[in-house]
Amino acid sequence: MTSEGEILKLMNDYCYAIDSGDLKTFGQLLKHAEWIAEGKKPGKESQSNLILYEDGTPRTKHTLSNISIEIDEAGGTAKAHSYVTVFQQTEALPLQPIYSGDYFDEFERVNGMWQFSRREIRNSLIGNMSAHLKNPSITIPGA
Repeated sequence: MTSEGEILKLMNDYCYAIDSGDLKTFGQLLKHAEWIAEGKKPGKESQSNLILYEDGTPRTKHTLSNISIEIDEAGGTAKAHSYVTVFQQTEALPLQPIYSGDYFDEFERVNGMWQFSRREIRNSLIGNMSAHLKNPSITIPGA
């Protein structure tokens, strides 16, 4: 797989981990990364802020678009920018977008494998997140 393909897979794996309620994989993807939301590092309390439903998922779909990836093969680093839109449907809420924003990602190659080194979330447009996060402002300042 090319470096671009590996990085794109990491970006998609992040979305799938959240949407499937796989918090272990989510944690592993960001294990060596700094995570910033609207200029602030979410505190430890954000780790238990996600609402999971009977099926073990948050009933969301994170969709990425407008993806651009810049790779420095020699330096073993890369940067990516993408738009993210999160849709949610629960028994009480119809399918609707609940969040839209930008992901600014940085990656590094360690022992031949690409990994996240930073994910910054900016330019948040926030809809009804009451069924997604127990306290949205803990995870996304200003929510």
